[in-house]
Amino acid sequence: MDSIIKMNDLQPGDKALDFKTQDIDGNPIQLSDFIGRKTLLCFFRFASCPLCTVRFIQILQNYPEYRTRGLNVLAVFESSPEYIRRYVSSKRSVPFPIIADLEGDLYKLYSVKKSVPGTMRGMFRMFTMIKGMLDPEYKMGKPDGSITRIPADFLISPLLTIKDSYYGKDIGDHIPLKRIDEFIK
Repeated sequence: MDSIIKMNDLQPGDKALDFKTQDIDGNPIQLSDFIGRKTLLCFFRFASCPLCTVRFIQILQNYPEYRTRGLNVLAVFESSPEYIRRYVSSKRSVPFPIIADLEGDLYKLYSVKKSVPGTMRGMFRMFTMIKGMLDPEYKMGKPDGSITRIPADFLISPLLTIKDSYYGKDIGDHIPLKRIDEFIK
């Protein structure tokens, strides 16, 4: 049986839900501070997930272009700050905030789901998983977040309205990069 938590998904046109937290370095982050700017809010799984490693690197590689075109990125991991530093940002210069949400509060706020079938379907992404594990900066680690967490991505307008919401169908499913490019045209 699917263990998806039944909640109302955020849809295009909905108001983005404001939150106040801090990044892994203790700097305050509040979504409403991004009024006037386009924002990509990425919900990853746990920091040692090889599928998330691949996607995180894609966002990092595209970030200079995204930034030039006016897009801000906020990354959320269901991991502790220590795990994020160890598995995600220890050898990479990350120019955007990373939020540790080990308790899953932001995931609940944005209706980011868990799914056993989605976890199983994600196992068919073997090529992507191997690609993540072959990254020289990838470190294998014990998950410190839910192994059934499914990623989600939100493109948020300068007026803090959801322009695009993407709830993954499996553990490696993120919003297509083409949709991000269309958003920042």
